[in-house]
Order: sequence, then C-alpha cells, then structure tokens
Amino acid sequence: MKKLLITLGVLFAVVGLIAFLAFNTESGQDALFKRAASTMLGQVPAPPDGLRVVICGSASPLGNDPTRAQACIAVLTPEHFFLFDVGARSPLRIAQARLPMRRLDGVFLTHFHSDHIAGLPDVDLASWVQGRSSELHVYGPPGVERVVEGLNLAYRHDRDYRTAHHGSEMLPPETGGMTAMPVAVDGLAWQDDLLTVTAFTVTHDPIRPAVGYRVDYRGRSVVISGDTVATDSLFEAAAGADLLLHDALSRAMLDPMIETAEANQVPILPTIMRDVIDYHADSLSLEEPARAAGIRQLAYYHLVPVPPNALAERIWARGLSADTLLVRDLHTFDLPPGSTEIIIREP
Repeated sequence: MKKLLITLGVLFAVVGLIAFLAFNTESGQDALFKRAASTMLGQVPAPPDGLRVVICGSASPLGNDPTRAQACIAVLTPEHFFLFDVGARSPLRIAQARLPMRRLDGVFLTHFHSDHIAGLPDVDLASWVQGRSSELHVYGPPGVERVVEGLNLAYRHDRDYRTAHHGSEMLPPETGGMTAMPVAVDGLAWQDDLLTVTAFTVTHDPIRPAVGYRVDYRGRSVVISGDTVATDSLFEAAAGADLLLHDALSRAMLDPMIETAEANQVPILPTIMRDVIDYHADSLSLEEPARAAGIRQLAYYHLVPVPPNALAERIWARGLSADTLLVRDLHTFDLPPGSTEIIIREP
C-alpha cells in the first residue's frame, strides 16, 4: 500500500509539473495553442451515410440565455448541406459545430422575422471566405427577394473592401453576395436524385406567407416547422417523418412572466408576451397529433420563453411526455438510411 501511495504521489507530481510547464513556458503554450487551433480551424467530416441534423439555434427572442442562439437548423448528407433559418448568434454555433461552410448549398428561410434572418450576412461571409464557388442561394416564400436585395446592398461596401484587400482571385466579387430563390408556398422547393425539400404553409398570422419544410433523403426525413401554431396541415405534411422539429410555447413559464411584468408595471412587455400566445404552438398541443401522424421523434426548438437554466427547463417541460425532447444548441440527430434508428447526441 505504501509503495502504491508513493507511486501515485510521484505520478501526480509529474503530471502537475507537465501542466505547469505547459501553461507557463512559451514552448508549452505554443504546443497547446496549436492543438486548439487545429480543432478550431478543422471541419468535421461529412456524415458517412444518411441524414444529419444539427441544432445551430434553439432560442426565441423572448428570454435570454447566452448558451442559445436564435433559430437555425443545419441539415447535412454526404452530398448536401443546407441551413434552415439563421437567427442571431447562430453563425457562432455553426462555427462551433465546425460545419463545412465551403460546400453550403443554400439557406431556406421560413419567414422574415429578424430572429430567423439576422445571421444571413455572417453566413454569407463565412461561406464566401472559405471558398464557396457561387453566390449564396437564399430560398424562401415571396418577399425573400426584398430581404436579399436589402442585405446585399447593406453589405456591398464590406464585400468590396475584402476583395480589394485580399484580391479577386482569393475573394471573387461575383461569388460574394446572395441570390434570392423564391419557392412555392406549397410544393417542391429543391430536388436532386437523392434529396427533396418540400415547402408547406404554416399559420403565423399576421405573417403571410410563412412556411415549414420537409427534407427527405434515402428514406429518412426531418420536418422543420418554422414559427406556427399547431395546424392539421403541418401534421399532414409531416406524416411518417422520422424527426419533427417544432417551435413551441410553454404557458407554465410564460404566464408567471406576464404576471410579474404586470405587477412591476413594466411597460409594453406584458402586452407583447400576451400577443405571442396566439401565433406560437402551445407545447401541450403537439404530442397527440404527432403520434397520430406517425412521427418517430418530436423535438421542440425556438423555445418560448427561453429556459435559462435546469430549473426553468423542468418548469418548461411540465405536462410533456418523457419522449418529447427540448433541444439545446448543438444537439445532433443522425438518421442512417435503410433504418428507423435515430441517433441523438447531446451537446
């Protein structure tokens, strides 16, 4: 026993000395930083097979949690990479996930609230400087042309500066902007031999049109609701899907927030919080129609309000089945082809 204790003591001393030298010598610091830089600058390989879904933003604008970005879902296959909405801070999550921005095929927008489009300029820049070969295609319902035109104009100087600085061979001006790609609100939005994106109308009044999307790839499928109340048309579009990512609102959290704001005479905010109730889906209204539609995994994102800690998440989830998932940023779902398996990786 005495020998073991001595051996352990020597081992801890050696490890401690190595850690001390690593943090307090130039050579040690350089070695640690090179390892960190390799992790930061490297990109994760494409999924070896099947459909991969990465949550790059799970928050709504109501509430504050610095660990959550606003709405953004990444969908990848070995051949494809699309983003669905790009809210504020989502480019940070995209970078954290080390997604392959150079091969970004496009961005699909569900509607044009700021928390679904604020990250577009950063996504455009990140994919451009990593070598995107054409303008970024931005798909969305009618009105997407105005959004893209405005952002292209606002960031025109920025793109010109970067081309002038780095050269047109490195950053060609013709590949640096965005191109609007309007989609039919109910029908095929994108397709090749392997993957199909279908748009369908959702209810987010007074925003019209607002859409959700269904992605099908080699027998696997994910449906992204965008912002909507619970609607029969969504569950018809999502029938038999492997994964449904649906926006949701928790009255268990929202009602006490409204009462507190009113008691403290906070101006405007109580009215705004009451207004959001009629254009987001109540969290308790979705499980039954999801089961009836044969959806294998129901998961909530765009959480209203944002639960800032574990206690708030417990309150938010009151009344929900244990099978329903409240996602966090960087949750990952893998859907292998020829299977019903859903591999879930927590952040």
